[in-house]
Amino acid sequence: MRVALVVPDRRDPAHAAVLRGLGAALRARGHAVSAWSGHERGLARRLRGAEVAHLHVFSRRWAGLAGLAAPGGPPLVLTHQGASLAFTDDAAVLAALLGRARRVTAVSRAGLRELLRVHPGVRRKASVVPNGAPVGPAPRRRSDAGLLSVGRVAAYKGLDILALALARLREEGLSARWTVVGPDQTGGRFARFVERLGLTPYVRLTGALPPARVRALMAGCGVFVQPSRAEGLPMALLEAMAAGAPVLAADAGGCREAVRAGRDGLLAAPGEPEALARALRRLLGDGALRRRLGAAAKRRSCDFTWAKAAAAYERIY
Repeated sequence: MRVALVVPDRRDPAHAAVLRGLGAALRARGHAVSAWSGHERGLARRLRGAEVAHLHVFSRRWAGLAGLAAPGGPPLVLTHQGASLAFTDDAAVLAALLGRARRVTAVSRAGLRELLRVHPGVRRKASVVPNGAPVGPAPRRRSDAGLLSVGRVAAYKGLDILALALARLREEGLSARWTVVGPDQTGGRFARFVERLGLTPYVRLTGALPPARVRALMAGCGVFVQPSRAEGLPMALLEAMAAGAPVLAADAGGCREAVRAGRDGLLAAPGEPEALARALRRLLGDGALRRRLGAAAKRRSCDFTWAKAAAAYERIY
C-alpha cells in the first residue's frame, strides 16, 4: 500500500520521531511510505498518488494542514498526538480534518477521552493506537544521581515544577545534576528561572540533540523524569523505558498507561513540587530500587513498539 505520513513540521524532534519510527516499521511490513510535513508547499497536491494519507496532529504548527480537509484527496486517517486539545492552534481546522477523516486514533485512552468530550461525533470511527519507541541500547552502569528530561522546553512539560523540587532537595543537602534535552520554546525564561533558584551549576540545557545521542543519554542516566502537566503519551518516556532507565513521571494524561505505578516506575501528582521531591528522595537514596525499576521499564517497553503500532495502523488502513 502507498502510505503518505504527514506531520505539521518534520523539523520538530517529536514529529520527526513519528516519521522515522512509524515509517520504518511500515516499510518493514512491505508498504511504500512517503513522508511529508505541513510547511511544504502544495501538500495536498503531493499526496494524490497515495492510497491513504495518515496525518499526525500535534498541538502547534498547523499552517499548511487545512488543505487536507478538502474533498478529493486520498482517504485520511488522523492521529491526535497532542498533549491537550486546549493547546491546539486552530480548532476549526481540527474539526474539519476530523470530519474528513475515515478513521481517527489517539495515542492513549486519556487522549481519546479528551477528544470525545470535545468531538463526540467521531466516536464511531475512533480508537487508540499507542506510540512506539525504538529498541534501546544495552543498559550500562548508571550514575547514582544524574537526572534526565527530554522534550520541548515549554510550560506544559512541567520542567519548572521539577526545578522547584530540585531546589528543595538541595536545601536538604541532596545533590542531583539534571540534564534537559529539547528545543527551548520559552524564549530563555526557563533558563532564567533556573538561575533565580540558584540551580544553574547543577542544570545543563542542551537544546535539541541527534536521536542517537539522546538514546545514549537515556541509557546512562540515573533517573529519567517526565514532570509534565499534560500529556498524550510522551514518546521520550517510552524511549527512556526502552533504554532501561528507571523512570519517574507525573500522573498526567497517558503516562499511567505506560508506567504502572510501583511496577514499571514511579508516578507523582502533576504540578506538585513536593510530590516530585518525595519520589526523587526515594529513588536517589535506593540504588536497588533504581535497578529494579529500570529492568521493569525495559520489559514494559516491549508493549510499546513501532512494530506493534504499524500492525495496528495496517489494519486501520
